[in-house]
Amino acid sequence: MDMNKNQNSQRLNKLIAQSGLCSRRAADALIRAGKVTCNGAVVRDLSTRADRDTDTIAVDGTPLKQEKLLYLMLNKPAGYVTTVKDPHAKKTVYDLLPKLPARVFPVGRLDKDTAGLLLLTNDGEFAFQLTHPRFGVERVYLAEAAGKVGDALIRQLEKGGMRIDGYSTTPCAIELLARNQIRTRMKITLREGRKRQIRIMLSHIGHPVMRLKRVQYGKLTLGTLETGHWQYVRKQDII
Repeated sequence: MDMNKNQNSQRLNKLIAQSGLCSRRAADALIRAGKVTCNGAVVRDLSTRADRDTDTIAVDGTPLKQEKLLYLMLNKPAGYVTTVKDPHAKKTVYDLLPKLPARVFPVGRLDKDTAGLLLLTNDGEFAFQLTHPRFGVERVYLAEAAGKVGDALIRQLEKGGMRIDGYSTTPCAIELLARNQIRTRMKITLREGRKRQIRIMLSHIGHPVMRLKRVQYGKLTLGTLETGHWQYVRKQDII
């Protein structure tokens, strides 16, 4: 059988992500590393396609299995890291979760000092849709910046085009909530999720973040979920 011509076939990275093992990007890394086999043959070509119903796909020798897909929302406290494995972290978001029927991973990340809405799932394909910039899924943050941020600087941030670590920021929406000489409170809506993006943007204009909290991801909001608590959510309630 020619895996690349089967009408029911899909790319290997997508099949691996759909299994709940990892994200599509992480699946690409596994394929490049030679850790993925299809019908016993090692696959390194990222364009390779397969049919889950007729082909045997394995990662590190373990056949893929289809786990029950889980979707969770956590109100992350500041001080917790979202990385799956960090030998130097004293507190991770997994310390706040019970034993679950399947392993879940964070959708994107919130840095250690950022609080708020964190999604976790084992649906790698859906996580890809939520995080890839081309899908433009909104993330809404409440930010408290040091000092009085002027209107001109707010417009500069909204316009986008700021060069940060080799990329240009896309336009965003900012609602001014309050400001004085000591601090400025804003609601910031992004359609991309670059690492520490809001912190870098505000630091770039001379008004570093004092507090930052994500309150919405897609259609999903924190609502009354208390800090440090979690709940199951439905996929259709997110986007």
